[in-house]
Amino acid sequence: MTLIKRASNLLLVAATAGAVVGLSAAPAMAATTLTVKVSNGGTYTATASKTVLTDKGVSVTCTSTSTTPASKATGTVATGTHTGTSPVKVGTVKTLSFNHCTGPAGTVHTTVQALPYSIKVDSKTNSTGQTDGIITGIKVQVNAGLGCTFTVTGSAPGFYTNSTHKLAVTSKLPITPLNKAQMTISNVTASCAAAGIANGDHPTFTSTYTVSRHFTIKST
Repeated sequence: MTLIKRASNLLLVAATAGAVVGLSAAPAMAATTLTVKVSNGGTYTATASKTVLTDKGVSVTCTSTSTTPASKATGTVATGTHTGTSPVKVGTVKTLSFNHCTGPAGTVHTTVQALPYSIKVDSKTNSTGQTDGIITGIKVQVNAGLGCTFTVTGSAPGFYTNSTHKLAVTSKLPITPLNKAQMTISNVTASCAAAGIANGDHPTFTSTYTVSRHFTIKST
């Protein structure tokens, strides 16, 4: 029994060593290079009728009025061919605002910081003219009232549709993304913590922006 047990242990050690060698010898996943062609680029204005930021069931919702959109952004997407490792930068968000926002405690105020943000392409374009994108460099301070404040930083995923010239900011993407984009909450005050919001949380942000300039993105 002792000899059998020793033999089994030796086989286990050998198998484990072989697996380690095999893993170390396996090639690393290659980064994906994209060639992104933008037509009819230039300056743009993008507006949304509703935006929702949600963390653990607690939501901040911004809505439009007859004169002011829930959110408005301006910036530039450059005409030309952009080649590089995904995500590939194609433009910027130079200004961004959120209006008429409310949460569980009433009126919510936001302060957009660290502009400009970058607009990046993170997939090949599918057969219906949709392309995944990422907005990077985000930093927004949220004041939800009653002493509840926190900061949202990071990247937001979404996709652009050529035929409608709309940018949907959502984690539900039509194409499997090449990179993970997420936002993170920090600087949470005690009253926010009492509502369940915590440092390190990854909130979701959903909205659909209609872009004034009808640019076309073709990523291959």
